[in-house]
Amino acid sequence: MKYISKYFLGLSLMLAAGFSSCTGDLDVPPKDPNQDTPEKMFAADPRGTMDRLLAECYQGLATAGNKGSDQSILGFGDAGAGTFTRTIFNLEELTTDHFSWLQFNDGGYYELVTMAFAPDNEIMYAAYSRIYGEIALCNEFIRTIQQYRSYLPDGDQAAADDAIRQAKILRSLAYFYAISDFGSAGYVDETTEAGTAPVQYSRADLYNKVVSTLEEVSAEYGDSYTAPAYGYVGKEAADALLARFYVNAGVFTGTPAYDKCWNICQKIIAHHQGAGFNNSGLSDSYKALFGANNKEYAAQGSRVNEIIFTIPQDGINLQAYGGSTFFMAACCGSYDGISSINDCNLNAQWTCMVAREQLSRKFEFDGHGFTNDARAELWKTSKDGFEIGNSTIMGNAGFGKGYAPLKYTNYAYDEFGNIDTENSPNGSERAFADADWTVIRLAEIYLNAVEANVVGNVGNQADALKYINYIRERAGVTTWGVASLTADNILAERSRELYGENIRRTDLVRFGKYAGGGYVWNWKGGVREGREVDAHFNLFPIPSKVISFQKYEQNTGYGK
Repeated sequence: MKYISKYFLGLSLMLAAGFSSCTGDLDVPPKDPNQDTPEKMFAADPRGTMDRLLAECYQGLATAGNKGSDQSILGFGDAGAGTFTRTIFNLEELTTDHFSWLQFNDGGYYELVTMAFAPDNEIMYAAYSRIYGEIALCNEFIRTIQQYRSYLPDGDQAAADDAIRQAKILRSLAYFYAISDFGSAGYVDETTEAGTAPVQYSRADLYNKVVSTLEEVSAEYGDSYTAPAYGYVGKEAADALLARFYVNAGVFTGTPAYDKCWNICQKIIAHHQGAGFNNSGLSDSYKALFGANNKEYAAQGSRVNEIIFTIPQDGINLQAYGGSTFFMAACCGSYDGISSINDCNLNAQWTCMVAREQLSRKFEFDGHGFTNDARAELWKTSKDGFEIGNSTIMGNAGFGKGYAPLKYTNYAYDEFGNIDTENSPNGSERAFADADWTVIRLAEIYLNAVEANVVGNVGNQADALKYINYIRERAGVTTWGVASLTADNILAERSRELYGENIRRTDLVRFGKYAGGGYVWNWKGGVREGREVDAHFNLFPIPSKVISFQKYEQNTGYGK
């Protein structure tokens, strides 16, 4: 198994770095003939081998590499910075009105925070590499199962089909960020001949290929939703991801697909209604969705399953300096001589990220730093000595110059949002977080449907109003009337509900507010008050290393 794992991870690194694979498939013999080969492994334990290889595809989203937190398959010096969730967070959250990173020792962060993007930015290269590393893992898994599935008994053939579907869903998530963040990029799937360089496709063509595959996967599952095992994906995750693609179709292809977005959201919503907050399928507690036991809100959990797509984390068995550990540690730390270990129940405290003022003001904090909005209940604000403005973003001096946006914690919660001390990690268990990373929640599906109605003029306005008020009422804020159903209000509500969930940049681009649209935030453009930047920054540059290896065309505005 070690040989196969090394091959999978090594192959993903080659493809991620911009090289085409110079090897064939898993038939490449290991140097040591005594090592396990695929034939030996499948012959000895076909189902177990398949399951372990599929786990590599999931692990590619959760950890830095096959040794957990201390080794990245991408070879970057800071292994934690190379995790999938964290590299995407860097692009989707740190470049927006949500958060400011404060530690610029690692090259490239300042340029992200101030929107001074360049093709040689190592953090952008890390994200591109991680995206295509995940794609490579999933492709090689599918090829391998197709090649060796004859070793599987008849009773496991259906499981093989499902495993392939799961890999396609995971691959589609990676492609979503390739399409959203980089636009025109390479496309490879399990049918691509090994050793062939990925062909660069237009953004629209990439969208069509990925969405077509996802639609086929969803259809193969049939009409009904059956919950997969905890931590795995199935039909509902595929449909939720399709909803995310459809709501962005206008940007990705030039042709909106709000009708498709509305329809698929209706299917998902109908599946969840009848339980949870006001029978909406939402959890009664917002903060419990981001606690140490939030797996209870995912598939097969004992509470309402608001979390549709999750990336498991475990403080003992699945450790990473990405995901929820990263989010907690970045927001926590001693300030003004006061220890903050009890804020997140996590030993790591980095003091390196604060909320930008524009995000903070969306929660309508009063002059004493309090808000009625439950989604910011845990934040450190002026009541704790933090300033709302971002007068500096440089180093430790910047911590406190901006509210600390605590969202994930390492506390377990009961279904009403009260801390469950008995079941919360303690002592040495607090080195890494137990909270799973939420990829897509039912709340996002509700918001997509609302947008489809208000912006796309499809669906039913009464339903859209009901959906948005489920979300606002759960948060403890004033419900809306029809007059409040505007594009700007929906964008702001998405910010309040989904901050930190790796979708903000995509939202801002879709609403014309990211680059060239007149909306500025602190330190955008490199000045305290913010200034507009050119519209070509609506896409990141394709990393120069990829351009060099693959001879791709660079995105407009970044040179050749």
